[in-house]
Amino acid sequence: MSVVFLGSFVEPNPLPEQKQPRVAFLGRSNVGKSSLINLLAGTKIAKISKTPGKTQTLNLYVVKDRWVFGDFPGYGFAKVSKIQRKKFQRLVDHFLNEEHFQYAIQIVDSRHPAMSTDMELHDWLKSSGVNHLIVLNKSDKLNQKERSATQKQAAISFPGAAIIFASSLTKEGKREIEKILNQVTP
Repeated sequence: MSVVFLGSFVEPNPLPEQKQPRVAFLGRSNVGKSSLINLLAGTKIAKISKTPGKTQTLNLYVVKDRWVFGDFPGYGFAKVSKIQRKKFQRLVDHFLNEEHFQYAIQIVDSRHPAMSTDMELHDWLKSSGVNHLIVLNKSDKLNQKERSATQKQAAISFPGAAIIFASSLTKEGKREIEKILNQVTP
């Protein structure tokens, strides 16, 4: 597996120039962004923590020489100051609005798919014209009945979005996400 860590960034400029398409991984704190990145990379490149809000920078990785993955700070429950939260928001706004990233993967906890912060991000991505996918993560924690209810709720909460279940434990969703990412061009 070819994985290269490009660095951690706290300011909007400069980002290293890369020829591969850039993919932003966005979601609430502790939703499994780093675990999903590791699943897609095939190795443990992103640090995983059970403590919400550990990712405090934009971390960039070149994965399989095909994509640049951006692991963004989580939003929502992270125990950070309002000033830091605004700084995170400016970072996200800049990178997604300046076309640094060609695609966004919005990770949502499949056990709680209709949280207002998730729906707000989806609406913002849509209104900003950012192509994106909703990944209902931690699907291994759902039984069949819960999964069916989650799918229905997600379709209502994220209208018009492509929605995929995923689990870093069972590797569910890996092929489907890679297939979508293979169609993204810089």
